[in-house]
Amino acid sequence: MKKRIAVFASGWGDEYFREVVYGLSEEAKKENMDVFVFVNFSIRVANTATNIGEFNIFTLPDLNDFDGIVLLANSFNLTKELEYFKEKIKNSTIPVISVEYELENEVSLVSDNYAGMLDLVRHVVKEHGARDIVYIGGPEEHLENVDRLKALRTVAEEYGFSVPDSNIKYGDWAKKSALHLTKEWVQENGRVPDAFLCGNDIMAMGVCEQLSNMNYEVPKDVLVTGYDCLRAGQNYQPKIASVGHKWEEMGATAVQMMKGLMEGKEEKSRMLPTCFVPAKSCGCVGNDLQSELIQSARKSHGFEIDGIDADSHFRHIYLAVNKAEDAQGVSDGLNYLLAGENQMEGKNFMLCLDPEFFRIEEDDLNLYEEGYSEKVHVVGFIRDEKAQPHVVMNTKDAMFFMANESETSGTYIFAPVFNESKTYGFAILTGDLRIACKNQLYIWTRHVNQDLEQVRRNIKIADLTRKLTQLSVTDVLTGVYNRAGCEEIAYPLLLDWRDCGGTGVVMLVDIDKMKMINDLHGHANGDLALRTVATVLKGCLPEEWIISRFGGDEFFVGGRLQDSEIDLTALRNTLEASLAAEVKKRGIEFRLTISVGSTLVQPGDTLEIEKYLQVADKDMYEIKRAHHEEIENEQ
Repeated sequence: MKKRIAVFASGWGDEYFREVVYGLSEEAKKENMDVFVFVNFSIRVANTATNIGEFNIFTLPDLNDFDGIVLLANSFNLTKELEYFKEKIKNSTIPVISVEYELENEVSLVSDNYAGMLDLVRHVVKEHGARDIVYIGGPEEHLENVDRLKALRTVAEEYGFSVPDSNIKYGDWAKKSALHLTKEWVQENGRVPDAFLCGNDIMAMGVCEQLSNMNYEVPKDVLVTGYDCLRAGQNYQPKIASVGHKWEEMGATAVQMMKGLMEGKEEKSRMLPTCFVPAKSCGCVGNDLQSELIQSARKSHGFEIDGIDADSHFRHIYLAVNKAEDAQGVSDGLNYLLAGENQMEGKNFMLCLDPEFFRIEEDDLNLYEEGYSEKVHVVGFIRDEKAQPHVVMNTKDAMFFMANESETSGTYIFAPVFNESKTYGFAILTGDLRIACKNQLYIWTRHVNQDLEQVRRNIKIADLTRKLTQLSVTDVLTGVYNRAGCEEIAYPLLLDWRDCGGTGVVMLVDIDKMKMINDLHGHANGDLALRTVATVLKGCLPEEWIISRFGGDEFFVGGRLQDSEIDLTALRNTLEASLAAEVKKRGIEFRLTISVGSTLVQPGDTLEIEKYLQVADKDMYEIKRAHHEEIENEQ
């Protein structure tokens, strides 16, 4: 039986994410293991609704369903995410490996960030004479940032200079923060330093861009270095001097370590070496061979999707679902599209939507913010590039369906589908990880989320239309159909039953001496009388029968009979007795009785509906005359 590894990660560092997962996947194939990757795109902003929606994908799996857990813990953007897994694994016996983050009491697999940064700083100081150095890094508490800053201070001490606190700037690993921090430092100091050392290549490119905007030239006026040796930095002008990781090897190593843990072996934490790559941004021609070795694995996988093709595909997804109003509509549209166009989703794909997605409640209070329903609608379902019908599955069955159906091991990417904090469901993507290139997975999720929001609007509009239609044929006071509902729904239905060989019944129910009730006891009690009779009719008659307020104090009842030999007199007596019991229960002090007339609608009849009404009305008035005589005699 195949072993299962669950991987949890943020997808923002797409090159890191893709390479580690690729290494995991390839090695897992050799060991007959399935890899389930749960990925989100939370942002380092506290208490945002979007972060609630992103985080929820991590709550989808039960960790006990897996044989091992790999945490790309350094990629998490929220403290909540790391704390969640610390709590989940605290008392668990499932093997855990933390990648690029040293997690207490767990086996870790990390890059030697300190040594790589040490080589970089020594190069800048020794070869280029830099002493006035500004460090622009990630969040202050981030362990990788701590290691890189420690290496800078170590080299500064070796060479007899210091790095003042004012030269240490903390960002968020993103280009925008680097642009701002660079401008801020230069404006405050009225000059540029000898070098800007950055926490990653993205920030280094931001520094270069801001310096260019301020008419400074790199490396002529100031040196700039990055970290991670990303493809974007290697293709940038000037090429970014950086430190490269062996991320694919890291993924493969994680599987081998996990295998040992699964077999009960004692595995110790490991550290993989890093490699400093000089380049033009630090004033060097650079070692292109060394750079190519760092990049070779990333270039050989052929993951990239053409931007024009991706944009076209996103438009096609929108067109496939934008008119849908229910699960079947979404399924039909997506399956038709993906059966012929699935370059991003892979040959096997499942879009799983929570049943609550298709139900409307005010303020969307029915939609989950934490956790998922026990069942899901699989509305986009492709197996081996063939469309499968819309189906409702248990959520856990859906999660493992494709893996269980395949004899060979595979990699399955789980992405959240939501709107702000409200969960819609999740998507399961398979294939060769092309969708993880250049943040295409993030873009894909955003497009799908927006497209499903359009579906949700369609459902709301359809629901509102149904409610308005229902309101137009409903009597507000009693909650039964009004005269319009009777004519539009009850009459046609009765005749359809008759024409199809069924037997129906028409009943007219009139409140006795309604005018007297209003005159002697007030219109509020008149309304009470109407509501009480409506309650009795709804409680005594079959649920599928149609009841409407036919006139001021008169009700119409139409129903299909399962037994054509029904005793209409007995039914009338039941209604009268039930009303008497309800009057007593409610403590109504005035006399409240009804007169009921009825007639059968027989197969083969050719009468119009008005004729049936006339017969029932005549029957009702015979009874009503007798009831009125009783009332008058009592007075």
